[in-house]
Amino acid sequence: MSKWQHREQGKKISKSVIASKSTEDLLEARKFLKGLLDLRKSEKLAKTYIQGTKKALEYNGENKIYVDFRFDGTATGRLSCASYNAAEAMGVSFHTLPRETDTNIRSLFTAPKGWSFIAADYAAMELRVLSHIAKEHNMQKAFNEGADLHTYTGKLLFNKKEITKQERQIAKTVSFLIVYGGGAFNLSESMGISMKRSEGIIKNYQKVYPGIFAYMDFVNEFILNNGYAYTIFGRQRNLPNIASRDKKVVNRALRQGLNFTIQSTASDILLCALLGICKSFKDEEMQARVVATVHDSVEVVCPKEEEKRVLEIIYNEMVNYPVIKDLFGIEFAVPLAIDAEVGKSFGEGKNIEFIDGIPQL
Repeated sequence: MSKWQHREQGKKISKSVIASKSTEDLLEARKFLKGLLDLRKSEKLAKTYIQGTKKALEYNGENKIYVDFRFDGTATGRLSCASYNAAEAMGVSFHTLPRETDTNIRSLFTAPKGWSFIAADYAAMELRVLSHIAKEHNMQKAFNEGADLHTYTGKLLFNKKEITKQERQIAKTVSFLIVYGGGAFNLSESMGISMKRSEGIIKNYQKVYPGIFAYMDFVNEFILNNGYAYTIFGRQRNLPNIASRDKKVVNRALRQGLNFTIQSTASDILLCALLGICKSFKDEEMQARVVATVHDSVEVVCPKEEEKRVLEIIYNEMVNYPVIKDLFGIEFAVPLAIDAEVGKSFGEGKNIEFIDGIPQL
């Protein structure tokens, strides 16, 4: 029996069990399951982050934690953030700190007294990169017009002027599934829709963004012929498993190669912005300093009086990317964009709007 058949059989059994229960029983079951999930989440937060942070503070003998940022920690070249490897301390990793909790655990990490904590995150970075390197003009059009990409995609995907929240979520899910090599089965699983509908949506997506699938075919063929993938910045990832006789192993290598061309490019864009930010702080003799990166974002602390200038520098280096233009001569076909927050801690920040690169504080 296939994985899909197991799933369908499980659905039939579940429907039969549910049909035999009263509304009160189902409401009570939902309440219990929600409580159980909340408990597990709380246990994870307490054990990994709260206890880990306490042990790190004890180990350091000061009110700070430290982490290792490694250039060679990932296959894509993205910086990896590792916790302590000292036996006496568990430590925590900035990259694994959850964001969406009732009490934001990130608020444990605060700026020094009288200073501000600034977090600037690239918006839809990997999809912007994909639209550029795949030369997908429909997706580029959405970014260049400043449209909400997932709403724009949903309208094309379902051929409607107005779409529902679920249809927007489906459009968003498909876009990210494509980036990570997913397909109809993954869409069906994540959105709880039928395989037939999922297959139809994927086919429509191919019509909406044909350039993406042409790019995927190009990358797959290149990897099969050469045994590696490359990025616009010149990074390479060797994929020796492409020579395997096992089709599953080969498909995994192809997915890794495609994702590498996108994720590694996004990572190098952030690293170039990071170089520019640090150089600007140094050149202007500012007290501001970068304390972390998290995926496609940069975290900075600075005295309150430096807030405006720090945000201007961050915007210029991340959105206008002068380092990339100077070192690589690359101009992207779509604009880059950031979301920035300013507050007292990593978890409590106020969204900042920019007008022509000037922060509206």
